[in-house]
Amino acid sequence: KTGRDLTWEERWVPTLAEKLTLLFDSEFPGVGQLRTTPAWCAGDLLELGGDFNKYVTSRNLTKQEGMVFRHLLRLILLCGEFAQISPPDLPADEWRAELEEIASQLTESCRQIDSESTDKMIESARAAADVVVGEAAAAPAAASAVTDEADEFGAGLDTDEMDVA
Repeated sequence: KTGRDLTWEERWVPTLAEKLTLLFDSEFPGVGQLRTTPAWCAGDLLELGGDFNKYVTSRNLTKQEGMVFRHLLRLILLCGEFAQISPPDLPADEWRAELEEIASQLTESCRQIDSESTDKMIESARAAADVVVGEAAAAPAAASAVTDEADEFGAGLDTDEMDVA
């Protein structure tokens, strides 16, 4: 079949964000007033060549650019965490290389906006211990700095007004 011969359902390939929204809505149908909206932020940014300003202006997100910026910083950190364990069907070095490339592209995009905050957040996260995998606790001064940075990291976010994806 060609594109014209396919039905809408056959042509629509949901993004990961849309799949997660569908899964959440089906698993938790009675959550009441919680409204979910899928957002394909980082993937969309990378498809636009990593140009942060182009992304937020073309998607009419200039008022939310701080939230987008923080989202991308969190994803950079998650790439580092996910790189520690590879999927069973993928060689570990290939998995790490892919995640490092994504993190590198996102880091450069964030540096376009605020290189000091980007570098500070990444370094703070690297200095912190990962209690999930049982690493020894970081020095108290480093832990305090990370806690202070984490408090600043989410500052200004009003969860009552955010969509959950």
